[in-house]
Amino acid sequence: MSALRQPPLYSSPVPVSAGRHHGSRLLPAYSFGFTEAVTSLPLTAAEFPSASRDYPIVFTPQSPFSPVCILGIRDSGNLFVDATGQWQAGAYLPAYVRRFPFLLMADPASGRMVLGVEESSGRLSEDQGDRLFEHRQPTPFLNHTLSFCADFNRQWDESLEMVQAFHEAGILVEEDSEVELSESQSLKLGGFLIIDEARLDEVDDATFTNWRHRGWLPALFAHLASRQNWGELARAIEPGAR
Repeated sequence: MSALRQPPLYSSPVPVSAGRHHGSRLLPAYSFGFTEAVTSLPLTAAEFPSASRDYPIVFTPQSPFSPVCILGIRDSGNLFVDATGQWQAGAYLPAYVRRFPFLLMADPASGRMVLGVEESSGRLSEDQGDRLFEHRQPTPFLNHTLSFCADFNRQWDESLEMVQAFHEAGILVEEDSEVELSESQSLKLGGFLIIDEARLDEVDDATFTNWRHRGWLPALFAHLASRQNWGELARAIEPGAR
């Protein structure tokens, strides 16, 4: 039997419990070096307007069609984290990163969705940071963490519904443009989906109105605007740029 594939950044999360984590605390995120190898991460539709200022936003080509923000190109790794593990000043920090090392996960014992934690993150401590439990009861910090993760999952499900609707409307196409790296080099983009503006113009009024009522238009237009960020990423991987 193959091992369960974990979401990006996680390797072996376990359910949070008073029995296992009664003495555990969470250290602040002094470094984001744990993201240095990734070139994309999940992004909810609610984040598109903020994230579109910094990252190209695209959609995965396999079902379920999922929104992601692009953090690097090819083997560049995460171009928004420096050698000391600091995220680029002023750049939007995705909620997917902010929730780490926690997530909602299926409890292997019961199958229910519960709060999980990546114990190998290096963020758990026995004597420093925010307590997870007090007298074996969840602390306000842990309850807030659970709410944050639950909100993320809800927004993620809504985002998948939105992208599925875009797919069914026929406006998603594979990216096939090029980005100039230098006077003599260019990078062919591909392997993901984007909204085709010509096809978007052909969407009937009833569908477009429904998308407006669902609150999807800010995300749609933010996705289109985010294409301008490919040039910045290309410049970031030029020799001496980082």
